[in-house]
Amino acid sequence: MSLRIRVIQKLIWLNEKLIFYPRLKRYYKSKKLPENPVILDVGANKGQSIDFFLSLYPAAKIYAFEPNITLYSELKRKYSNLDEQVLLFNYGISDVDGVKVFSETVMSETSTFEDINPDSKYLETKARVLGIPKEKMISNSYEMRVVALRNFLSNEKLTDIDIIKIDVEGHEEKCIRGLFPLNNGLRVRIIQLESHNDDMYRSNSLSPDKLITDFNYHLARVVNHGFGDFQELLFESKTN
Repeated sequence: MSLRIRVIQKLIWLNEKLIFYPRLKRYYKSKKLPENPVILDVGANKGQSIDFFLSLYPAAKIYAFEPNITLYSELKRKYSNLDEQVLLFNYGISDVDGVKVFSETVMSETSTFEDINPDSKYLETKARVLGIPKEKMISNSYEMRVVALRNFLSNEKLTDIDIIKIDVEGHEEKCIRGLFPLNNGLRVRIIQLESHNDDMYRSNSLSPDKLITDFNYHLARVVNHGFGDFQELLFESKTN
């Protein structure tokens, strides 16, 4: 990875730490969640959301999914002393159980199961900022196991979920399709979904936020990131 990309990553993280996470913290502080909430982190990356939720809820039980092989290994080392509290899984979440091709990008934060749109204006801009040809945005691709959330929750015998955070770079709709309709007796209070307004991916399907609201959830808050045209959408169950 070039020095330029590393500097950009650090600037992004500093921006998130100073602007985005304080905004998100205010939202969660306003919610009456238990002291030991059950949280699913779909797209754990380097553990940013794990650290955020642990800072708010030190007794939380977190199930975190990261298909990037290198990042998963780093997460295992990072949380080795919390292996009974932070449970890590080296596979992706999707609409079905199976295998999909996972593409690592030069910035791990944007790795994805989706096909990148080669004609994307956003891709051209991002490549120019990073100082690389857009054809070299993907650094590695390999097959990776994927699991539907409803099947994971059933296998783990989880019925009461406080938060599901989903940040999977264009694959959000398939994650939601793999969750809903909820299995009988399953309760999910809050769904935190990253939403992009760009043409980065080939997929052009029904927006995931429409799917969520179809299943008796309402959009409770929109939290803007400190840069770029993307937000976190916070959905709350109408029945909880």
